[in-house]
Amino acid sequence: MTLRLGWTVPTALSPVELREFAVTAEHLGYDHLSVPEHLVSSTPAYESLTLVAFLAAVTTRIELATAMTILPHRPVVLAAKQAAQLAHLSGDRLRLGVAMGFDPAESAALGTVPGTRAALFEEQVRALRLLWTRPAADFAGEHVAFTGVTVTPRPRRIPLWMGGGTLRTGGRPGALRRIATLADGFTMSGLLANRVNRGAALIAELRTAVTEAGRDWAAFGTEARLRPVPGRPDTWRSLAQAWRSAGATHLTVTTDDLSLLAPLHAALTG
Repeated sequence: MTLRLGWTVPTALSPVELREFAVTAEHLGYDHLSVPEHLVSSTPAYESLTLVAFLAAVTTRIELATAMTILPHRPVVLAAKQAAQLAHLSGDRLRLGVAMGFDPAESAALGTVPGTRAALFEEQVRALRLLWTRPAADFAGEHVAFTGVTVTPRPRRIPLWMGGGTLRTGGRPGALRRIATLADGFTMSGLLANRVNRGAALIAELRTAVTEAGRDWAAFGTEARLRPVPGRPDTWRSLAQAWRSAGATHLTVTTDDLSLLAPLHAALTG
């Protein structure tokens, strides 16, 4: 199995630099760009869907993945409309990664009620599926409710991935059941970059959960992270091979050192 290779979009780049980075990554043959998000931050940060729109306009082929769009910070109908429109305008290149978020200050600033995030998030994910597939969707939940809502243009299919699992929780997502039952794939935390042993155990546990949920593991994606040390192509290759053996389907480079764009791609695909 060949790993799909991508790169995390650096958040401190200017618009001109962002365009150059994206065009270069696509030209080199990278499979995807991974777009992080913070809505309230004292350091440079982008809103993920706005950045995806920008990147879609300057590229033609490369997949654009959010990692992660914090779903409870948005009304779900708005999120469904934005994602559907981005999928349409980009030529179905959007992979929507969603998460609950972990920053209490950010959640408070955006009006998320403490203690309701998990239940809200699950309802939002189920609602997204309905809004993308039904001409007049109804949903009646504790936190999400709407009747006869139509989202156009209706997307053909938007892969919906979830994040979770950090070193603070032993490398395991606190909502393994949610990911296994509701997501199309799993994006590993950047804190597990290069931690193949921990990541492999997480993938194995997730595989069991996906199978027990009655779903096809072969159709489920798993994205690992590579944090490269400059000038160590043998180490890059060893880590990529280890992640592949562990069951990862995607590998995303996480570094702001853009001088490594070409050498990393050559080392891992040549």
